[in-house]
Amino acid sequence: MKNKAIIAAIIAIMIGVLIFVVIRYNTSMKSEDAAPELSSQAESTEPMADIETGISSPESIPDYDDTDDIVTREVQSVSTVILNEAIKINDGNIGEFYSKESYEDVIPVDIRTFSKSEIPAKYDSRDVNGKRYITEIEDQGYTSLCWSYSAIASVEADILSHHSDIDYSDLNLSEKHLAYYNLHKAEGSVNGYIDNDYRKIENAENEDDDWIFDYDTNYVSVGGVSNFVISLLTAWKGPVTETGEDAFKSLYGQKYIYEDNYDEPSDAFNSEYHVQAVSEILASEENRDMVKQMIMEHGAVTASVNADNQYWRNHNRTLYSAFGGEPVPTANHEVVIVGWDDDYSGSNFVTSPKKDGAWLCRNSWGNFSGEGGYFYLSYYDETTCNNNVAGYSVVLKGEKDWYDNNYQLCGFLDNVVSALDDSQNYVTAYTESQNPYAVLYEASSDESLMAVGLMGIDTYQQYDIEIYVNPEMTDDQFIGFNKLMEPENTTKVSAISGGYHTYELSKPVKLNKGDNFLVLVNPASSGILIYENTADNVGDANYDEWNNLTGNIRNNYEASRRSYYIADDGTGLLRQDDKDFFVKAYTNNN
Repeated sequence: MKNKAIIAAIIAIMIGVLIFVVIRYNTSMKSEDAAPELSSQAESTEPMADIETGISSPESIPDYDDTDDIVTREVQSVSTVILNEAIKINDGNIGEFYSKESYEDVIPVDIRTFSKSEIPAKYDSRDVNGKRYITEIEDQGYTSLCWSYSAIASVEADILSHHSDIDYSDLNLSEKHLAYYNLHKAEGSVNGYIDNDYRKIENAENEDDDWIFDYDTNYVSVGGVSNFVISLLTAWKGPVTETGEDAFKSLYGQKYIYEDNYDEPSDAFNSEYHVQAVSEILASEENRDMVKQMIMEHGAVTASVNADNQYWRNHNRTLYSAFGGEPVPTANHEVVIVGWDDDYSGSNFVTSPKKDGAWLCRNSWGNFSGEGGYFYLSYYDETTCNNNVAGYSVVLKGEKDWYDNNYQLCGFLDNVVSALDDSQNYVTAYTESQNPYAVLYEASSDESLMAVGLMGIDTYQQYDIEIYVNPEMTDDQFIGFNKLMEPENTTKVSAISGGYHTYELSKPVKLNKGDNFLVLVNPASSGILIYENTADNVGDANYDEWNNLTGNIRNNYEASRRSYYIADDGTGLLRQDDKDFFVKAYTNNN
């Protein structure tokens, strides 16, 4: 009987081991069946095209023995999708946003300074109680840089609206500097983390008629959207004052715009101001009051329009585009909204919209366009209502939110194929979820971590941000939740608008030189997660309006191998070797 008992015990143990192995094998096979990662050159640019399922590779997740205290977090299934470059900000869940008890004391970073009851029927940022928030009209000439001109005008407006000691006539920032570094490599980021993320123009076709390359000014014929500006200015690549090499010399003449602007602008990271937030919302009829509040807060917002001739009236004095129920085409021009008039008559437009009311807009076509460079845009313009507006938050040196260092891994939000057709360019993202993600930085000196910056394309978002110093990991590939000790700091944050926001931590986190610090983002609201996908690809050749070869755009984005996403089994964070997340960390030197 004793021998039989021993034999039975051995058999039971063997069966238990076999069951454990089968379970582990099946779990791994489930992850291995996931579709492969996005290739460096996407096959489709349709919006929300589903191209990948699954999250992580199981080979890098360590096996746990019986002594491990396994900690898991919930994992939601996601897919990778391709989004049109002109991303629409999604409507978040406002009811859920205001009903969470744990966030009832959390003030959104973009709380509206002006309530709806304070919104007047007519407003003009050129004269707000005797103060002007709008700089002089600019002329983009024959360039395709409306996106740069509109963004810089909005940045200037935010500065003027918050600094009564600065006069509009003394502020003139450089559109050239911004546009140049959209398509040139820049070195000087903290620890060089984004130095190898860049775009450039080359003659990949080896065509003979490449005279513009002699001047390196092809970039002036590249259109764009606010994604370009968010990528550049939140990286602190400018803005700088428009002077010397940071100013365009010629803006007209198909040869002069290339030949006369050959001089290279000042260093990329030579920023005189820090852009710390770019608030974005869809400019729909339902969001009209929010757009007005943003204008009152920031002085102006950028907006997208259709600039085709049939929609304008009286030398570009009024604009209203409508498409008779057909899909709204991609916007082809970027302007700045500086005010509004609820009673502006609809009869002033080529085709009368359904009701009165219009936005007062600043254009970048010089003083002789419209009414001294300004025009009225119908509240019901279908192009504008189908796109985002963006308001910029700018900090001056010496102010509380001026930080010394900007840690960042993701250099650009989008992959550019065409210089003039935004519908061909795209962004990669994970579909909506609350899955945690993280970035790992190394402190370059003795510093204090003060704030974290996040990019989102949904309104009404809330996050728990956790900071860990020198977290334990397995060969830099896996960070188990069971190995994470208590965080150095946990801060709940929220934002009403989409776009990029900076969130101040509840208290600074002290860092010593060489410390690794993990910024772990736990979304409390479901949202789409944009990321920069590793790429080295070249688009088709582009030509300007005179059929001059302006070249092929090469996207070169190298993964830092410092971005982390939750593993399939929810036990920890797995290093991502083919992508980076748009999460920044701001420190001050000790």
